[in-house]
Amino acid sequence: MFALAFLALLIKAAAHAQIKIEMIKVPTGSYMMSPLDLGTQQFEADGTTVRPSVKVVFEKPFLLARTEITQEQFAAALGRNPSLHVKGDNVGNLPVENVCFYDAIEYCNALSKMENFPPRYTLERVTRGADGAITFAMVKDVGGAGYRLPTEAQWEYAARAGSTAGWSHGDDESLVGKFAWWKAESSGESKPVATKLPNAWGFYDMAGNVWEWCWNPESQVGGTQPMRGGSWFNCATCCRNTGRCVSEPTSREGTVGFRVARDGDLNNPDAHAKVQ
Repeated sequence: MFALAFLALLIKAAAHAQIKIEMIKVPTGSYMMSPLDLGTQQFEADGTTVRPSVKVVFEKPFLLARTEITQEQFAAALGRNPSLHVKGDNVGNLPVENVCFYDAIEYCNALSKMENFPPRYTLERVTRGADGAITFAMVKDVGGAGYRLPTEAQWEYAARAGSTAGWSHGDDESLVGKFAWWKAESSGESKPVATKLPNAWGFYDMAGNVWEWCWNPESQVGGTQPMRGGSWFNCATCCRNTGRCVSEPTSREGTVGFRVARDGDLNNPDAHAKVQ
C-alpha cells in the first residue's frame, strides 16, 4: 500500500518537477525572545518563560516558506518520501515528516540547485544508510542566496507575527483549534498544510501539524538540533510561540518536518539578527 502511494506521489511530483515554494518576505523589526540554550528547560508547564527575555533585532528582511514542506515538494527534489502518514486523497499536500535534520539540510541544497541558486550548505564526511539517507555529516552554512533552515530567532519572529501573546492569535486557548492541528483536533495524524487559519503575516501551521527543524549555528558537529512549534500529537501548550524541543540530527519521527528560508536582502545575504 505504501509503495503504491509513494509511486503515485513520485509520478505526480515528476509531472510538476519545478514545484515552487511560496515564500513570504518577513519585515525588519524586533521582538523579545527568551534565551534558547540547547538541552535546557526553557519554559514552565503553562508556557511562561523561566528566564529573562532578550531583544532580537532584524536589520535585514528574510524570506520564509508560507507552509511546511509537503510530501510532493520533498519527493520532487530528492526522489523519495520518508513520511509515515500517506493516506487520503491529498497525500502530496501533507507535510513531509519522519525526516531527520540531515534530510532537511539535503532538501535545502537540492531545492537551491533546482532553482539555480548556489547550495547554502556544505556537507563533509557524509555517511548514508541502506536507503540512501544521510546518517552523519559535518554541515557548514557557507552563506549565499540558497535555501536554508530558519534560525530559531527567525522562526519565532515569524510565528509571533507581531504578537507578544502565547499564540499568534492571542492567549485564548479555546481558539487554538482555528489555527493549529493539535492533539485535540488531529484525530492522531498530520493534516494537509494550509487547512487552518494563517497568522497575521500569512504563515500557516506555525503552531501544530508537525514540529519544524531549525538551524542552530552554535550546535556542535553531530549535536542536538532544535525544533519549534509543536505537532498534531502535542497539547496546545506545546504549540505556543515558545514551543520547543531538541533532538539528535538523525532522529526521525512522524511528528517532525520543516519549512525553508532564504535571505531576503540578496545584496547582503549573510546578514543575521542582532541580540541586544
